[in-house]
Amino acid sequence: MLNAFTCPTILLQTQLEIEPRFPLFGGWQTTFTIGYGLPLQDFVFSADGKRFLNITFGSPMEEILIEKLIVKVVLPEGSKDIDVSAPFPTNQWQEVKYSHLDIAGRPVLVLEKPDVIPEHNLHFQVYYKFNNISLLIEPMMLITGFFLLFVACIAYMHTDMSISKNSPSYLAKLQWDEVQATVQQIQGIFHQCLAVHDKLETSLHDLSRTGDAKSCKAARKAADAQFKELAKELKPLLLSVQSSPQSYQIWPKLDDLVAKERELQDKLMARHATVVDSVEKKQRGQDIENRISSQQQKIAALRQEVESLLEYLSEI
Repeated sequence: MLNAFTCPTILLQTQLEIEPRFPLFGGWQTTFTIGYGLPLQDFVFSADGKRFLNITFGSPMEEILIEKLIVKVVLPEGSKDIDVSAPFPTNQWQEVKYSHLDIAGRPVLVLEKPDVIPEHNLHFQVYYKFNNISLLIEPMMLITGFFLLFVACIAYMHTDMSISKNSPSYLAKLQWDEVQATVQQIQGIFHQCLAVHDKLETSLHDLSRTGDAKSCKAARKAADAQFKELAKELKPLLLSVQSSPQSYQIWPKLDDLVAKERELQDKLMARHATVVDSVEKKQRGQDIENRISSQQQKIAALRQEVESLLEYLSEI
């Protein structure tokens, strides 16, 4: 014997409990966000070549009064001919929202209504046209981007980026390297000249201490010989730089440096001879200082200019 019985229908539902972090009293306000997912096939349908969304307008919370309710419906990119059918008047306008890989952006339909009560929780419909081919735009963009990236990598790996030895840029680089090497040699010669200057200064200090004019003359003679030897070494180097097409920026400074150094040598030798001659004539130290004071100032200024030009060349 079989006993018949009826199985009650079970309604699946989710209960959301919200508990604020602090007590709320009348007139107080707080802000929170809730979100939930819905199956698309239960709310989006197709009819007469269009798609339409059928969903309720009100809040998912029951028995509440809303002073101003704003509903935003974000449609897929490429949607057009957008229309809305609502059971009551609402303020409506459209916006554009940009997301990942969007080109024109996604159209957003905005519905606004003040003083919403539970009786306004009715269905409304949003009609729009959407071509399924538009779903392929973003995947094709990714595929095309990766394809172009791989093509660029392959092209880069098979491209000879070296500079031809016959190209003008390569020849210009070689000429510039030669100019730089020659300028370094010229700088070395001028530093030797400055060292000879220092030896002349030392001989004058020794003269004031010992009064040995003969040794001082010998030092001047040796310095003059060194200046001549250095001038011989300097001449072909200057001609080499002057003849190079890459020296148009450096040559004016080099020419000025040579002129300043020669003038400095002449001033040093003249002052040296004046001091030695005065010592041999047994003039007073104050008289000697008065005779060479103008020369001393000019020598100091020329020495500073020469060192500044050498520093400029070293920074090239």
